[in-house]
Amino acid sequence: MSLWNDLTPSKRCDWIDQLRGWAVIVMIEVHAVNVWLQSGLRPDWLNYLNGLVAPSFTMAAGYSLVISTFRTDGTLRPFWPDTARRLGFILLCAYALHAPGITAADWTVLNTAQKARELFKIDVLQCIVFSLLILQGLARLVRNPKVFTGLALVIAVFVPLVSPHLWATGVADGMWLPIRGLFNGLPDRGVQALFPLFPWIAFPAFGAFLGGLYRHLRVEPVEGRARWSEARFLAGLAAVGALLLAWGAIAQQGWLWGGTWLQSNGVWMLHSRTGAFTYSELGGIANTTLPSVAARAGWILLGGSLMGAVELARPKWKGPNPIKAASAESLLLYMLHLNLIFGVLLAPAVLAVTGWGWGTQGWAGTLLLTAAIIALNLWAGVAWQRVRQTPERMRLLQRRAVAALGVWFVLGGWWTFRHFLQSPELAKEPYRFLNAARARKGLPPTPDGLSRDPEEYFREAERLKLRLGPEARADVAQQILARRESR
Repeated sequence: MSLWNDLTPSKRCDWIDQLRGWAVIVMIEVHAVNVWLQSGLRPDWLNYLNGLVAPSFTMAAGYSLVISTFRTDGTLRPFWPDTARRLGFILLCAYALHAPGITAADWTVLNTAQKARELFKIDVLQCIVFSLLILQGLARLVRNPKVFTGLALVIAVFVPLVSPHLWATGVADGMWLPIRGLFNGLPDRGVQALFPLFPWIAFPAFGAFLGGLYRHLRVEPVEGRARWSEARFLAGLAAVGALLLAWGAIAQQGWLWGGTWLQSNGVWMLHSRTGAFTYSELGGIANTTLPSVAARAGWILLGGSLMGAVELARPKWKGPNPIKAASAESLLLYMLHLNLIFGVLLAPAVLAVTGWGWGTQGWAGTLLLTAAIIALNLWAGVAWQRVRQTPERMRLLQRRAVAALGVWFVLGGWWTFRHFLQSPELAKEPYRFLNAARARKGLPPTPDGLSRDPEEYFREAERLKLRLGPEARADVAQQILARRESR
């Protein structure tokens, strides 16, 4: 039987596993390149590709929700305890990443008012959990997979239509900080949401719509056979992706910028089909419009259908599949690579030895670091998949990890406190003890304890034998001088 005519109902969606796995890999590349590549070297096409990671990840989450929530007979699987616990754990991880830290020192002597506010920053994990909770609630309200699929599409279209209006200057400012970032990504009280629900819930909602279609066409049997073959579904997916990409690319410019400039009370505003916005607002809402969302969804569907076709046609190899491992252990790899990059490799003690600071590498060094981190993460994903095969061993390792985390909470971070107590000139956060530390060294006090003299910083860095390249020195000097202007 040919792949095109194989109507065996699907038990596992390979294309979405491939999409999620590759999204995790590219996500690691995004963070590594953003950290180490020298400014000005990153091409525009790479920026656009990197911008597809989050929508791919969130779309896959919405897709999987439908398959895991509705049984083949149309009934709902229970929300408690498995789904609720899983989403709760993801949310805990999400806020832990933006917490002042995971040590007692971070929450006390190394804490600042701004760090405390950063706890409520809406990042991709928060966006995924809140989106899935909304979609779970909708599924359990309608209790019908076909009705839910249609409503998910309505949400996917409606949200980008209203999102630009929520990004207008001042909208939602002053709201309760834990929910403020759900509405837009405008800065407020020093906090700026990276993935607000408007427009980002559109991607998991569209994923849920596709998941509903897949469930109807490939999972739900009719007399023991699926309605469509996997190959036919992937071809349809590619066709929809091409249409979305073409329409989005054609309509995007006119949708945002096509209209008439009118002046009211001395303020010029562009009145278009999107709404009425000032010039400064138009740049902020560029990625929130319906054509922008459609174009990115189109690229994702084209890429996902290609990955699914390759997975469907290729010979099956023996041994572990690192891409599927990355997909299945996406949360582990997400947490691991962020802590490895920002918690270990960018730690002051490590920087003093390696010199691998922000923007210090060319393409060769960046690619080597990126490849090493990706390889380590894929190894961890495959290794944890093997551990999962022995539940007793897995639970033992989890208990040991929790115990180690508890010890770290008590003991960790104090050397950072000691470092800045001895070298307050190098601090970048306004810790409360800095002026006392400056007084001990005979340095003049400053309004927040942070240095206002670049030479102060460079003298201390030289004493500690910290390696600073010309670009790093220029960045440091610019940051310190900017403090004088912000008084």
